[in-house]
Amino acid sequence: MTRHTITAVVLLTLIVAGCSRSPNPAAPLSTEPSISRVMPATLPTLDPATIDNSDPDAVAIAFAETSYTLLPGADPDMNAGMVRAAAVLEPKLANDIRAQVGRSSPGYEWRQWAQVGAMVDATAAIDTQEVPPQTDGEAYRMVRVTQTVENSTRFVARQHLVLLLTLVNVDGGWMVSRLTQL
Repeated sequence: MTRHTITAVVLLTLIVAGCSRSPNPAAPLSTEPSISRVMPATLPTLDPATIDNSDPDAVAIAFAETSYTLLPGADPDMNAGMVRAAAVLEPKLANDIRAQVGRSSPGYEWRQWAQVGAMVDATAAIDTQEVPPQTDGEAYRMVRVTQTVENSTRFVARQHLVLLLTLVNVDGGWMVSRLTQL
């Protein structure tokens, strides 16, 4: 008799709970923050006075964040960010990059971002992967870059990349002399 009473109470509880459920469950919340911002018309050039060029980590991060922050509606292609970071590039590399701006088609994704008025905002951090030891004249840094693409009203995309940077010490200041995107 007790077993039948317990079973009846459990069944009644389940029936009542099922009837009280809302027929229209709430839509899942977006994991991306709501955006409402004014997009810049241009992006600033890296000011070498704002970084500690005696620190190869600081130079590597400033280079990566400046180089990979882009404005597809105003920049002719992805090399424009590197031109803005020329202050921390070895002169030969800076000249080689300047010569490449506008020489190739930026591609479908770039045109889509330009069309929606997007900005590509980059953040960078030194990666923990092992690199050759630093000397007085040369340093290697693995840099992890996260690019967040958004326009004034919505999140568009997020992508990650890793750079291997070679830095050289020129007159007591570190400069990027080579970069490889892994």
